Amino acid sequence: MKIGLCAWSFTAAHREANQKFDPFIPEDLAQMAIDRGLQSIECSPAPLAQKSPAELSEFVEFLNRHQLDIILDTGSPNYHEDIAPLRETLEMAHRIGATVIRTTISNALEGDRRAWGLQGWTEFLEALIEPFKKIMPLAARFGIHVGIENHQDLCSWELRWLCDQVGSPMLGSTMDCGNALAVGETPLGFAQRVLPVLKHIHIKDYTAHPTAAGYRFKRCAIGAGVVDWPGLFAAFASSAPQVQACIELGASSARHIRILEEDYWSTYSPRPPDETTAAIRILHQAARPGDEDWRTPHERGENARERVDYELDQLEASVAYLRGLT
Repeated sequence: MKIGLCAWSFTAAHREANQKFDPFIPEDLAQMAIDRGLQSIECSPAPLAQKSPAELSEFVEFLNRHQLDIILDTGSPNYHEDIAPLRETLEMAHRIGATVIRTTISNALEGDRRAWGLQGWTEFLEALIEPFKKIMPLAARFGIHVGIENHQDLCSWELRWLCDQVGSPMLGSTMDCGNALAVGETPLGFAQRVLPVLKHIHIKDYTAHPTAAGYRFKRCAIGAGVVDWPGLFAAFASSAPQVQACIELGASSARHIRILEEDYWSTYSPRPPDETTAAIRILHQAARPGDEDWRTPHERGENARERVDYELDQLEASVAYLRGLT
């Protein structure tokens, strides 16, 4: 499996601390990947859209010279009204030779869709079918795969349903491995359900910090958290060896997954109970001590240099772990 580096592993602390490399500048992100022997980058199309045709051509030549692939990121909670962000990203991907786009489809987080309610969430997903049906022929013409990310909003059954309803072989899943647990699924179970439509993978891990309502998920280096990486990588290698992955370290603020609150489940359709109990068992067995600080340096208000060190230390540890795993 080819493994790359996603810009969303980082924060603006690098710019604030006047670091040599700013991960939100595509050339700098690419150099960070090259320096660590990684094989791709994942970033927003926004900084690319600001380049002149000559600058864009020079950037593509740089990627090709270093044999780096690129995945573009986009997303909107309003695709049911306006699919333009995805169309524009498809057009940029075509210009630079990218073959995969990752997209989000909502602003729900922490597995919490209660603001929509069950009927509202169902209607929200149904409203996405026609816009995706209209845009996917363009993706097919360009030869670009679109992976909808489980961004702590979608469960695997919903993601598969949406892809089936759209009916395009170019539409599928960007599986965020750590986020599976935010919707009460095991990462391996989630993977097994989306493998037939898998387009891209986010390598993300969390430590789990118990609360009365559930668990806070805190970002951590890959291999230092709750995810069973050997099991997942075996499944990917067996059923989707061609799919690329990117390291995407988690958000700079902990996510509170209120999985133990009864109405947390009110917007989820019935599912096999053993899947939910298996997910909760993983979190229970990996739970950190109750008095351990669940805050990141960003939440503690530490200075930019300390925040940068925290992010880069996690990156180096992640690369080392994955090198040993693969």
